[in-house]
Amino acid sequence: MKITDAPVHPSLAVSDLARARSWYAEKLGWEPTIEAPGTLVYEVLDSAFTLFETPHAGTAKNTVMNWNTPDAAADVARLRERGVTFEDYDFGEYRTTDGIMTGPDGSHSAWFKDSEGNIIGLTSSPQDQRPPSLSAMIAASDLARAKAFYANKLGFSPMFELEGVIAGYQSGSSTFSVYQTEFAGTAKNTVAVWRLQGLVDEVARLRDAGVVFEDYDFGDEATVAGILSDEDGAVNAWFTDSEGNVLAIAEDRNFGRTSDSR
Repeated sequence: MKITDAPVHPSLAVSDLARARSWYAEKLGWEPTIEAPGTLVYEVLDSAFTLFETPHAGTAKNTVMNWNTPDAAADVARLRERGVTFEDYDFGEYRTTDGIMTGPDGSHSAWFKDSEGNIIGLTSSPQDQRPPSLSAMIAASDLARAKAFYANKLGFSPMFELEGVIAGYQSGSSTFSVYQTEFAGTAKNTVAVWRLQGLVDEVARLRDAGVVFEDYDFGDEATVAGILSDEDGAVNAWFTDSEGNVLAIAEDRNFGRTSDSR
């Protein structure tokens, strides 16, 4: 399977997994569907994301996950009743008012932080008829350069874009966005993971396209030629995009083994 046909999910860094699990249960009403050492897997809204313990937790200063919803304003009110605190931001031409930014097209956007400092966006638009979903947000300091990387190295073409601001992509049954921000490069942890079958073959194909895979030593396990393996075979491989984001490919074992550990 090619990476362009595979689902991708956000990977959120945490310093205290138990604290994060309690926060997501109490504030959002979400419980993990799978637990692995140092990792929790959530499958909600026909989407997925992972929380994983890492010393790099808290480094990302940009939005790391977006929650698309039919009515962001209503969800803001609902989540506030559960104790979620929404942030106020001033983007110059646009800014939040009481935690909600309203666009000229009637769209609404809001942002909150989880217990670990991860920034999560909540958005809705009258023009967006998609069902509620979660998607990875990938920061770029040069959006044109990032678009070239995702096109030339990975094979992705934007399904929509706002020039100089954001490019949205379809990946299998999921979506992700690459967007311009001054906070690009702050995250030192894995920010998104593609899950597919045939990891070794896809790593080889991507290498031929110019993707460079990283080697990491986790102490009790390490990558060999860019691939982390266990007794059952290949598990994970990591690479860095043009903007310094750490991204991963994982062998799809129905989330039976998750190694977002970088």
